[in-house]
Amino acid sequence: MDNPAAAKKRRLVSLDILRGADMFLLTVIGPFVWALDKSFGLPKGVLAQFDHAWGGFTLWDIIMPLFIFMSGAAVPFAMKGRLDNGHARWRYWRHVLSRFAVLWILGMVAQGRLLTLDANLISPFDNTLQSIAVGYLACALVYRIPSRAVRFAVPAALAIFYTLVLAFLGDYSKDGNAAALFENWFVPFTVPATSRVLELADPGYTWWATIPMFAAMGLAGMCATEILTDAALAPTRRAARLGAVGAALLALGWALVPVIPPIKHIYTLSFTAQAMGWSCLSLAALYALFDIRLADSAAAGRATALLVLFGRTSLLAYLCADVFTPVFTAFGRMFSPGFAHLFGGWAGPLAAWLASTLLLVAVLKTRYDALRSRRELRS
Repeated sequence: MDNPAAAKKRRLVSLDILRGADMFLLTVIGPFVWALDKSFGLPKGVLAQFDHAWGGFTLWDIIMPLFIFMSGAAVPFAMKGRLDNGHARWRYWRHVLSRFAVLWILGMVAQGRLLTLDANLISPFDNTLQSIAVGYLACALVYRIPSRAVRFAVPAALAIFYTLVLAFLGDYSKDGNAAALFENWFVPFTVPATSRVLELADPGYTWWATIPMFAAMGLAGMCATEILTDAALAPTRRAARLGAVGAALLALGWALVPVIPPIKHIYTLSFTAQAMGWSCLSLAALYALFDIRLADSAAAGRATALLVLFGRTSLLAYLCADVFTPVFTAFGRMFSPGFAHLFGGWAGPLAAWLASTLLLVAVLKTRYDALRSRRELRS
């Protein structure tokens, strides 16, 4: 059995904090901003940071690529203990394939309308969880390559290949880019009544065609963790090296903007390089702060407890925000009229947000405590 102290040592606190920050942005900060807008009205410039647009890079745009990056970052920790004397046997692949299947099915539940049980409405691939599954599977495959140089080269090769396809087989318009053209050709072979499905789907997003870039982002996260766990380097040098990689990716993304517009919907290279640059820089900074400087600080642990909670229950938090939204919204609305009556109309949206958030935290805390008890029983 694993020693709990040893398991804690193997785990990077920075991974949990960054994953938690991403989930917190999606499930708490975003809804708070929208509640504030309902109560008082916010400038358009602020609201634009909490939405996606065709071209440009907003705060809201980082959420999905950071999800994929973090799923890849966890792979070296999750997979190493499942190897048999360094070999990937059935135990390894059973874990990989079962996790892939769970993420894929949950993605179909979240946005693919799987629970309608209507073959004319169900879409097999149009959700963040499925993109994470793609990145995760790519990491599981590439993780078995002995050469570290090759492992680091694979995401770059995938990104370059995808970029060349976009550059030479279409333009960067919403309907004329190569990814959209492929999607419109390919989807009819996978889903009946395609026009109905495409009307319901998010316009402009591509999924099947963008698989190479989803894989590249997951692999970027895996490579980041390999840097942060490199025994040949001192911890401070690991953080510095990952920070340098992040800065280089960010500079590349900015430099490419005049040539390749940053478009999240199809993950152009200028957008993806910026997203991975911010992801690497964020992870490097959190690693330097919480895994090095404040590694044994109880105060730091208390200060980041909420983010760690969201980070370690991230899948449940995502499902609460995406699949079970009506439940949390209905719970929040129960409190809205009373607060609006006592304090004025502005208080209604904020009361609804606060009630929904407290319910979310309670659900996540219950799940987290159950997982921790199970781990303690196993040890």
